[in-house]
Amino acid sequence: MRDHFLSQTKESPLSGLAQPLTNAAEMKMLLTRAADTLAELCELLEDYGPRWYTRPQQERAESTLRLLRKR
Repeated sequence: MRDHFLSQTKESPLSGLAQPLTNAAEMKMLLTRAADTLAELCELLEDYGPRWYTRPQQERAESTLRLLRKR
């Protein structure tokens, strides 16, 4: 199973993220992408409201999203 995961990681277009970022524009693009993805996940959690998704977790996700959006 671990070998399968590692082989998938190598094929992933995001595998290059382990390398140093080359410029500020690239960093900004990655932060924007992360913020957009987190926003989508937050919306899904709000819509489906699983029991384990508590108010403190929601606040943590919203706080992180605000930090990402500031950059």
